[in-house]
Amino acid sequence: MLLKRRLAMTVAAAVAVVGTAVVDVPVARAGDSHDPYAAASETRTIRYGPWTLPAATGDTHDEMGTTGNRLALNIEKPCEQCMVTAIKPNLVYGDGSNANINTGPMLHHAVIGQLGEPDLVCRLGGLGPKRVFSSGNERTPVTLPAGYGMRIDRGDRWSMVYDLMNHAHQEKTVYISLEYTYVTGPAAWRLTPVTPMWLDVVGCLDPTFDVPVGDTTRTARWTSTVNGRIVYLKGHLHHGGRTITTTNLTTGQRICEVTVVSGGSPEYIDHHGNKEISSAPPCVGAPIATIRRGDVLEVAARYVADHPHEDVMGIVTGWIAER
Repeated sequence: MLLKRRLAMTVAAAVAVVGTAVVDVPVARAGDSHDPYAAASETRTIRYGPWTLPAATGDTHDEMGTTGNRLALNIEKPCEQCMVTAIKPNLVYGDGSNANINTGPMLHHAVIGQLGEPDLVCRLGGLGPKRVFSSGNERTPVTLPAGYGMRIDRGDRWSMVYDLMNHAHQEKTVYISLEYTYVTGPAAWRLTPVTPMWLDVVGCLDPTFDVPVGDTTRTARWTSTVNGRIVYLKGHLHHGGRTITTTNLTTGQRICEVTVVSGGSPEYIDHHGNKEISSAPPCVGAPIATIRRGDVLEVAARYVADHPHEDVMGIVTGWIAER
């Protein structure tokens, strides 16, 4: 049975500590002409790594080469005293080309956490970390609606939990690449700040579960502790996943349904013809929904499996403007 892929950043003894490497030069970004803050925005790509992935020893999931869950402490931030408005994740080789399952590597997951700050949903005694951003191999790009941004202060300390896999029978060396768009200076403080939110169908420390053969839906609920406007939600499922839905049970509003696509481009098809999730279109709006303290939100992850799957996930992440 696969080892549970725990994302708990607080269990540092169970993971290895690594650093960051290549940082690309910031460049100006014109952005959307309808966004009054676009002219003041910049982009910067940071590559975290490099990491060498062991070769696969066979063709089953258990035989894939993997780093396992590891923790990188004090990773590079794109800016300080700024507002991040977009993040584009990728997994790349040293020459900048995409690294995906057609050549072996897979971004199983990467989660950035801010140490010393409590998480909106998983309080964990108020110690955090606040989960700032995450991505799986679907690599959903995030662009917040115009006028919103995620604040980064000078004293914020970021760490990353990552798990990378390799379908190929040769070692591969890769970087996790994140392209950040952000606003600095007076224009930054005119943006409405947003708080990251993470909802999943299992729990705070171990978001994995097993699904049997057939059509299965797993749900979980969270009672909101804040009033606010949800402006962005995206979903993360594993092989066999179909949809993940967020519903406000108090008001009856279906806030967001993410339907995944598998094998949508050749990069997401491995050398045996197996398809992995290639896209998971997010829900974006200003706002998508307004929630109040005490509202009960339900997340439902649907899987349709032709064989049992272990250690799958059903996660929704996004941002809310608290008020």
